[in-house]
Amino acid sequence: MDRFIDSALGHSINIERVRFSPEALQDIPEEIRKELVEKAEEERKGGFPYLSLSLYRDFSRTGNRKNFENIYFQKRRTLSDLVIAEAVTGDGRFIEDIEEGLWSIISEPAWTIPAHNTYIRDTEQLDAPLIERPILDLFQCETGEIIALTLSILQDKLDPIIVKDAEHVLRERILKPYMTDHFWWMGNDGYQNNWSPWCTQNVLLAVFSALELSEKEKGKVIRTAIATLDQYIDSYPDDGGCDEGASYYHAAALALWGSLYIISLATGNQLSAVFSNPKIKAMAEYVEKVHISADDYLNFADCSPKAGHLGAREYLFGKAVGSQALMHHAASDFASVSWKESDNTYNLFYKYIALSKYREIIDASKSKYQKDESGFTSFPGIGLAIYREKGIVFAIKGGNNGESHNHNDVGSFILYKDGNPCLIDIGVETYTKTTFSDKRYTLLPMRSTYHNLVNFPPLEEHDGKAFHAITLQMDETKVSFDLSAAYEKGKGLRKYIRTAVFDRDKGSITITEDYDADNPAVLSLISVEKPEWASDALIWPSFRASFSGKISTAVETLEIKDARLRMAWPDKIYRALITLSGPLSWTISFTKEEGE
Repeated sequence: MDRFIDSALGHSINIERVRFSPEALQDIPEEIRKELVEKAEEERKGGFPYLSLSLYRDFSRTGNRKNFENIYFQKRRTLSDLVIAEAVTGDGRFIEDIEEGLWSIISEPAWTIPAHNTYIRDTEQLDAPLIERPILDLFQCETGEIIALTLSILQDKLDPIIVKDAEHVLRERILKPYMTDHFWWMGNDGYQNNWSPWCTQNVLLAVFSALELSEKEKGKVIRTAIATLDQYIDSYPDDGGCDEGASYYHAAALALWGSLYIISLATGNQLSAVFSNPKIKAMAEYVEKVHISADDYLNFADCSPKAGHLGAREYLFGKAVGSQALMHHAASDFASVSWKESDNTYNLFYKYIALSKYREIIDASKSKYQKDESGFTSFPGIGLAIYREKGIVFAIKGGNNGESHNHNDVGSFILYKDGNPCLIDIGVETYTKTTFSDKRYTLLPMRSTYHNLVNFPPLEEHDGKAFHAITLQMDETKVSFDLSAAYEKGKGLRKYIRTAVFDRDKGSITITEDYDADNPAVLSLISVEKPEWASDALIWPSFRASFSGKISTAVETLEIKDARLRMAWPDKIYRALITLSGPLSWTISFTKEEGE
């Protein structure tokens, strides 16, 4: 394993408490200050509702995550908004409400959400929290961060007894389990994902910004964090590709930046040796390389096509690694979309960073930068190839079906033209208990039959790392995957090789489906526009697919009712099913035939 951070810090580490001062938030425009105060005034009207045991158990009974989580996150959002408003006004008007929020949240029996209430990853959740053994999940750690930064920013204004109570709870629910227990995301078991940097970042914030620690405690925390983060970095390919997709980048590689930022503040080491490493820069720039336009991103696995606007953290990550492209994109989003919409809405650290760096990022947004909208980008480590030309963005992936937040989508592709979706990846529905259970692949968006792929009904791709693609070629004009191993052996499929050739001059993509199977081959194509059959082609309003061999077609309407999917797609999308008579080539083009 490469020891990126361990090598940069060395063996002798002096750790100081990390301070977050309200003075850093004073240099913001008056209209922003007014907006923050108005938001806090509105938020405090809702107070801090009680989270009952029956509501906690509702997840076990119904599988619904939102009933509990909507209240849970709103409480944390309210506290964060109140703290920021008090920090920028300094007049004490929000202190009693903030103390009420602290009291309410530290009085919750546990901060682990019901969907994560298990000690072994991917096992059945307990229907109530075991208070004597806290579970460090994403939101237990993030709650610790919010409590800690509240104390750090406003400690001199808060009731000393409430402060002591909050510090005690932070020790019991964050520091002690971090030092004495082991959770899967901490590493050493061969599997890590966005939980690793996301939890680590918030543990570091919770511990280093609020608690007086012994030297032994400091050493244990920093060494555990470094070991986790080094393993996480090591789990990435050198090309920086994130198999979880762009929407998870904000809690994955970007949370790595947050962890490194906190370590740099605590140790006084700017970690230049880490940030200058090409692999870390590649991890930072991944999100820029999979960007399409506005808030649209290439989405595979559980990633949403609406992966969010970039903001202060992306800007600072770009600055740390020297990426002008990422800095410009993040600064532009921050300035044009509104700073408060470019990050999650309850994390107090993210709000603080955005406001403390407000002037710098707004100034950076005024600089000139010309992005190259053409060319070829590849991430061999995750089997992803991206082609851009004449407003076309075409991305096709290999990889395997055991990736984090996996869908059975090996060999599938996504197509956009001039920022508009043509052939799409549906994404993921609102998370429920089923999403992360042994019934996951009963959900339609997870199955290969609902991706832009050939399947051999009833045979479709299987989940698991063993079900994978072999990359035969991946270059500036052509990508070819052997997809045979993505399907179970002995089920009548002997060969399936998919090849895509990108013709830059014509602005077209030719795809060859070379297979040998007992069952009929059926190509699925998912689109926002409804296609019509004409002669030897499927015709969509903005593009066409022309076929060289004999085929038969059918078109299904898919109604989109799920709230998460409706954020990306209209109420209806379409699934074309093309039954092939044998191996063939077909071509996607954007020019209409004469007479159409």
